[in-house]
Formats: sequence, C-alpha cells, structure tokens
Amino acid sequence: MVYSSDALIAVSDAILNSFTELNKLEYSKKGRVYRYVNNNFQRIREEDKHLVIYPQDISMNVGQASAFNILRNINDGQILNDFPDFCCSILGVAQQLEANKWYEIENSSVIHYNNCKFDPLDCKAECDEWLSYHPIAEQHILTGIDLLYCAKLNFLHTDHHIGTKIEGYYMKHYLSRYGNSLEDQENDEHHNNGLDIFNSPDILVALKSFVHWGNIKGILYKLAVPNINISSELKENFEDFPAPSEELKLAVYDRYPSGTSKYSLIRKSIDILGDWEFSKLLPFPSDIELSWLYELCHDIEKNPLKYHLRSKSKELYVDPINLLELSQLYQYKCQVLLNLISLIFNVFKSLDIDGDFLLNNSKIPKFNENLIQPNLNYYNILTNIRDLIQDYTSKSWTPDDIILRLQHNNDSLTDYTCLFDKVMAMREKFIEDYE
Repeated sequence: MVYSSDALIAVSDAILNSFTELNKLEYSKKGRVYRYVNNNFQRIREEDKHLVIYPQDISMNVGQASAFNILRNINDGQILNDFPDFCCSILGVAQQLEANKWYEIENSSVIHYNNCKFDPLDCKAECDEWLSYHPIAEQHILTGIDLLYCAKLNFLHTDHHIGTKIEGYYMKHYLSRYGNSLEDQENDEHHNNGLDIFNSPDILVALKSFVHWGNIKGILYKLAVPNINISSELKENFEDFPAPSEELKLAVYDRYPSGTSKYSLIRKSIDILGDWEFSKLLPFPSDIELSWLYELCHDIEKNPLKYHLRSKSKELYVDPINLLELSQLYQYKCQVLLNLISLIFNVFKSLDIDGDFLLNNSKIPKFNENLIQPNLNYYNILTNIRDLIQDYTSKSWTPDDIILRLQHNNDSLTDYTCLFDKVMAMREKFIEDYE
C-alpha cells in the first residue's frame, strides 16, 4: 500500500531533482555552448579563456597568470613576440580587474581559482620572466581599459563585444595606438615588427577573451549610460576605475541600443526626407501618424538600456521592455512607413535625393511591383511630382520657384499634408533631441 505521505515525499523529491537537473542543463547552438547559470542561459566559453581570479589574496596574481596562460596558448605564444605592448595591456588590466573587483560576475567568462580545473599559477614563473623584459607601464593599463570601453559600446549597440573581425571606429582607433610603443607615442618607432594589428587572427582571439572580463554594469556606469540597474557596492568598486574620454561617453548615443535599429532607421529616413530641398512638395498621407515613432525614439534615447536586447538576461534595467511585444505592437505602422520611405527614395532617386544609401538596408522594401501595386495611387502622385520638378529644373528654375509654382498649381497635393510640415512639427515637439 502506498500512503499519501509517501506519495507527497516522492513528488517533492522529483521536483527537487528537476531543479538539480535544470542547474546542469546545457545546450549547443551554432557551435556555442549555453548553460543555465544565475537564473539564465548563458554562453559558456572554454575554460582556458576564462579570467581566473582569487580576490582573497591578490598578492598571488592569479588573474595575471591566467591571462598570460591564455596568451601563451594563442598560436604557441607568438602574440607575445609580435605584439608585446598589446599583451602588456591585457596582463596589466587583468591584474587590476582582480585587485579592484572590476571583473564580471562569475559566470561564463570569469571563474574563481577554487573552481578552476587547471592551475594557472603553473605558468607564473614564465609570466614573471616575460614581464622582466616587458614591464607594464601605466599607459598599457589605460589603453587596455579603453579597449574594454570600446567593447562594451559594441555590446550596447550590437549585442556583441567583438565580431569575426576588428570593427568599429573606436576599437580601431585605440588598437592603432599599438602601432607605436605605448611608452612613447610621440615618436615613429614601430613596435609591432611591421605586422598589421587589425588583421591579426591572434589579436582577434585574444580580444575575444579579454573584452568579456570587465564588469559590464560597472563599465556602462562609467560611460554614464542612464538609469542602469547597479548596486551601491559595484558603484563603490568602480569609483577608481579610469574614467573614459568625453568622446567615448558621447559615443553611447551614436547608435540605438541592440534590438531597436529598425526604429532608428525609420526616423533617420524620415528626417533626411524632411531636410530635402523639395520636401515641401512631398505628399504625406493624412492617415499615417508620426507621433508614436518620435515618442518611442525619444524614450529609447533617454533610456537605451530599457530597450536593449539583453537587458533582462543581464539585469541591466529594472523593468526592461519586451522587444518582441514592442515589435508586434508597431509592426504594421513600421511597415507602412518603410513602404513610404522606399517609394519616395526610389521615385526621386534621379533628382539626387540625399540618403539613397539607405536603400541598401535590408529593412527597406525592394522597389518592385509588390511595393508599387498596393500603393499605386500614391506612386502615381509621386512620379507626377518628380516629372514636373525635372521639367522645371531643365528650364533652370530654382528650387524655391519650383516649390512656389507647384504648391499652388498641383491638384494632387490638395488631399495631403506635406512631409516637411509633418517632420518640422515633430522636431518642434521633441526639440531637445535635436540640440
């Protein structure tokens, strides 16, 4: 006979066992391994790419030794000979991350010495010997910190710290410093044996480890990213973290956060059309609204982490937006505007309208019958306006004279608001976004 109490115990054990199995759960996707850690699935890198730390005794220099172990295992340690200044930056920063608790939380890129499957101190003597010939200077550390800033900016904008090649203006800018000796950047003494640091596979492999070690919340906090969800303890730890340049802080707003590029593209396109010299002749359908777009973009610019693709998994923002729900909410409105943008840019391409480079973006619909036929009446109005502009231009009329003539003598414009007026109304409403 099975008693109810026994059945209850059995069910409880099964539930507890399921949690144990969940903590061990892993899956692979595109060659990458993800494990359930800290209540989320997180990518697990090979352990030999981790920064190993032992903050209980920083005099052991475990972090620096583990960083050296990573470098010496890249192409048989050739990177140590080819790019010594770059390696000094990694070794110096690794030491500082461990000593000041600037490292990422222990998950997929940082591991505690007690949990490490190998002993990074086995190479400490080799590391110390190498450093005796290549001493770490303050500039090595500062430039290494700048690389961490650049990587976190990449994460903010693209969801990746670094891609399959060296990309991004600021990452390239700070890497270029290693072209000369960091101890004397004023002279022209090349310090990389004539090697191209931007196309070195060894540099890329090293960066793919290094840039993940710094605490993402702490570094974004130093970049003054607004409204970040950060503890008082972490703030205190990062008080002495070297401050970024004002240029890097402003770079936070160079692009929209990962997951929101579609909204940025649409507003940028509308703004470019609004600035076109013939925008007062561009008809804008009265049933299409722009307020929702400019309000959304305004909030994204004020709260980028609220809209970041990884805000929830990385706990970057207290109450992040669900981007899937946001996309579904505005899917139709976005498509209507994207169709309009494609029609205008393509129809007026022959008039050298600014921004036709946007047509290379995959989000802009292709200019074909599938786009034209559902919008045939609007398309015909646009082509009529284009032909009239071309006709008057061929007669050497100025843009102002053409606009004045067509605004008062074109019946096709009477049922529409001009795009110029719509855009200017939005700019006036959100004037602080354009200052």
